[in-house]
Amino acid sequence: MQQEQRELLQALYESHEGVLRRVAQSKRLPLGEIDDVVQDTFCLFIEAYGEKFALWNDRQIKAVLMKILYNRCADYYREKIRHPDTSFDEYVRRDEYQIITELITPDVGDHLMVKEDVRRIRECIQAMTPAMKDVVMLCMVEGRPIGEVCQILDITEAACRMRLLRARRHLARLAEESFWKKPGEQNRQKKPRISN
Repeated sequence: MQQEQRELLQALYESHEGVLRRVAQSKRLPLGEIDDVVQDTFCLFIEAYGEKFALWNDRQIKAVLMKILYNRCADYYREKIRHPDTSFDEYVRRDEYQIITELITPDVGDHLMVKEDVRRIRECIQAMTPAMKDVVMLCMVEGRPIGEVCQILDITEAACRMRLLRARRHLARLAEESFWKKPGEQNRQKKPRISN
């Protein structure tokens, strides 16, 4: 019995699949969705009518399959309206395109700003004490692990971490004071508090 059903279903699929695909294409479904909609049509047909369709003529089977296909196409478009899909690949492609165009034709102003930022950071590092400067260069610039830095400088791990913390605070303070100010902008002086 199972073998007969499979053969009947295979014959049904082979005889109507081409027509259903063409109708789905005429409904302007995306090419990637056509196979899914056609498969759903056959599954819904078998689920709803089971073995009854064996007694039907070809015209009746085709009419029911077309009705199911039309409904599946309408369901597809309804779902797209309710939940428009956003493909991650589109964003990746767009970001890759933007990255490539930025690399090929960088804005001269941006390039100069980056160079200026790097120059300011180097000046800040050079203004540090030699102990902090060594830790910053090894940890932050060269990216070495703290254990290796401790061995190179012959200091304890706690001392290395403390120097690194102080260096980060120093850089943050310099950044707040002058690093991010606009050209021509004066350093802001804190207003003295008047207490009664």
